[in-house]
Amino acid sequence: MIKLFLIFSTLFLVHPVNAKNISDFSEITMQLDNEVPKILEKHNAPGVALAVVNGNEIVAFRSYGYANIESKTAITETTMFNVGSISKLVTAWGVMQLVGQGKVDLDSSINEYLKRWKIPESEFDVNKVTSRNVLSHTSGLSLGTYVGWDSREKLSSIVDSLNGNNNGAGSIELIHVPDTKWSYSGGGYSVLQLLIEDVSGMTFEDYIQKKVFEPLGMKSSTFNVTDKVMTRSATPYDEAGKVTTMVYFDEKAAAGLQTSAIDLARFNMAILRNKNGEYNGSTLLSEKFVDLMIKPALNTSGRWSMSYIVDAENNSLGFAGFNRGWIALTRSVTDQNIGYVILTNSSIGPVSNEIDSLILSTVNSIRD
Repeated sequence: MIKLFLIFSTLFLVHPVNAKNISDFSEITMQLDNEVPKILEKHNAPGVALAVVNGNEIVAFRSYGYANIESKTAITETTMFNVGSISKLVTAWGVMQLVGQGKVDLDSSINEYLKRWKIPESEFDVNKVTSRNVLSHTSGLSLGTYVGWDSREKLSSIVDSLNGNNNGAGSIELIHVPDTKWSYSGGGYSVLQLLIEDVSGMTFEDYIQKKVFEPLGMKSSTFNVTDKVMTRSATPYDEAGKVTTMVYFDEKAAAGLQTSAIDLARFNMAILRNKNGEYNGSTLLSEKFVDLMIKPALNTSGRWSMSYIVDAENNSLGFAGFNRGWIALTRSVTDQNIGYVILTNSSIGPVSNEIDSLILSTVNSIRD
C-alpha cells in the first residue's frame, strides 16, 4: 500500500505545464480510447472507469474492461468503487465545514472537542494536536494505514478502533512533537471521524451524506457499505487479477468511501471554478476556507495541503487511494480548471499510473 502511494506521489512531480487553456477534449478521449484497452490487456487487469471535468461540467466518461470478468458486466456511470484514502479528502471538507461554522477552531487542542475518547497522554504535549495539523499530517499521531476487515460482521466502532481493535493496525498515539514534520497518519483521520460525530451529534456517514454528498449531487456515494451497495459495485480483484473479498472499515474517514467515477468527478470539481469565477465547492465552504484548505501547509515542504497532495510543477491537487482490490486517483489541474478521476477494480498498480501519465502527456501536448 505504501509502495503504491509513493509511486503515485512520484508521478505527481513530472510533466511541466504552461498556461494555455484547454477547450477541446477530443484528443484526450481519443488517446484514452486508443491506449487504455492496451494498458488493461498488458497488465491483465479487469476494468477502469474514468471521468474528465472542465470547470463545472463533466465533459467525458469512459469505461473499459469489466466490472466483473466472469459475467462480463459492463462498468457504467453509476458503478461504484472503493477509493481508499481519497476518503480523507471528503473528510477534510466535512471538518472544514465545522470550522467555517465556528464549531471547531483549527488551532485549538483537538481533545477539547472529543467526548468519547481522548488522545492518550504521551512524552509529547497532546494539547498541541489540532485539527489543522491532523488534516495536514503534521500532528505527530501514529498509524499510517489500515488493513480493514474481510467481513462487516467484524466491524465494531470508531472508538474501539482508536483503542487498537482494528485488525492489527494499532492504537493511536502521539509519537513525535506536533508541527515539526510531515508524517502520514490515517489514524489522525480516525480522530477526525470521531470529531465530526462528537461535534455534530450525527453519525459520520449521515453527516457527510447531508453536508457533502447531497449538496454536490453525489447520488452514488456512501460510507455505509451495505449488501445493496455491493450489488451496485464492481468486483474487486487482487494484484494477480484474481477475485478478492471486499475490505470493510470502522475507519471510514480514512479509507471507507464507496463512489462512482461520475460522483468522484463532481467532488473533484469542488476546487475548480464555475463560469462566474467561484469555486464549485462554494456550496459547502466560503472562498476563504477553500483557499485555506488547498494551499500548502507548514512543515510539509510545500507538498501537502489539508489534505491534498500539492503538485506545484503541474499546478494540480489530488490524491490516490489503495485498498485490496481497488486503486483510485483524482487530480485537479487548477490553472487549467480541469480535472479527472481514474477508478480501477484491482490492485494492479501500473494501470492507474500509466493512465495518469497518458492523460498528463496528452494535456501537455495540447497546450504546447
